[in-house]
Amino acid sequence: MKRIFLSEYIILLALVMAVLQGCRKEELLHPAVPRIVELTFSGTSSVPLEFVYDNQVVDTTIGQDNSLPNPFTLNVSKGDQQIHIRRKGETAILKSYTIHPKTFQQHFGILYDEGKIYDNSIYYNLAIHPVGKNVEIFLDGKLKTQTSYGGILTSKLTIPMDKGLSRELTVKIKGEDKVILRRTIVEADSNKTMKFILVGKTPVESMVLPPLKDPKGMSLTLLLRPDIEFGQTTFQGGEVDLVFYVRDMMTEEVTHPVPEIRVTVPQPAAFATVELPPLAESKMYTFDVFKKGTKEVVYSSKNPGYTVRPGLGKYGMFLVFKDLEPHFFIPGERLICTISTNEEMGGDNFDEIFIIPNEVAVVNDFVKIQ
Repeated sequence: MKRIFLSEYIILLALVMAVLQGCRKEELLHPAVPRIVELTFSGTSSVPLEFVYDNQVVDTTIGQDNSLPNPFTLNVSKGDQQIHIRRKGETAILKSYTIHPKTFQQHFGILYDEGKIYDNSIYYNLAIHPVGKNVEIFLDGKLKTQTSYGGILTSKLTIPMDKGLSRELTVKIKGEDKVILRRTIVEADSNKTMKFILVGKTPVESMVLPPLKDPKGMSLTLLLRPDIEFGQTTFQGGEVDLVFYVRDMMTEEVTHPVPEIRVTVPQPAAFATVELPPLAESKMYTFDVFKKGTKEVVYSSKNPGYTVRPGLGKYGMFLVFKDLEPHFFIPGERLICTISTNEEMGGDNFDEIFIIPNEVAVVNDFVKIQ
């Protein structure tokens, strides 16, 4: 009987030891079970970068173009389960991404810009007409782009973004500190447009245009640029009137419309609207610039041997360029435009100066029309 109990005791002891041994093996094997993930990075960088995990460089950008590395696998059984990015050869971490150990394929966006790494980027459009001035566009206080020689700016900005955060675009007139326009940019603003016309020092972003009285007419919401660079005359300033005439292109006969077509253009710069009646194909408009409410010229000659006189429709032509095509008249159109002036010499002794229309620039694309 004792021998039977002893045998059972030995068997039981062996079973207990086997279970304990199995537990110890499980404990030893568990930490060594690898957790493998595949990381993919997309985006751009202008500098060489290193990808660091658990204080070890696990990959780098490639070549002179600093192309991002191909997808690579990583054992994240150990470490802080974060991939850190820094400039090659430096220790400061620019950005860290959390790795999810139970997800095999993981994707991260990278866009390096001026010492910082962002998650993504958006495109943001600019359509700016500074009307002879120059403006500067800043992103978070740093100069991003600017106009040149007072010309228009139509471009597409790449704006780096972090998820859930915003950035700020500001506009200043070159050489001045005052911000004239401010925009908060978020990811949802991708492919939106900042557009304006600079009138004096004020950006005009939208305009309300009156409906045409005659559906075959043409309305002009115009901004006059009266100064003539390198000309023989000087603009005297003050509010002016544009008085329109009709001239036959074949016979040169001039017609003074009745009632008179006269529009007052405020100074300093501001828009004014006038509607021109329909024209026959053989005719065109031109205009004189007078002191408001009179028929007195508002330019004086720099040379005492020349006199500025009203052209009374005999000189110059009013020519509108739309879609790169010239037009004397566009029926049914409501145009926003800037109008500059020029000079034409004439008179019996060629000693008279006439102020004529010069460039008529259609700027409808630079404002929101309501």
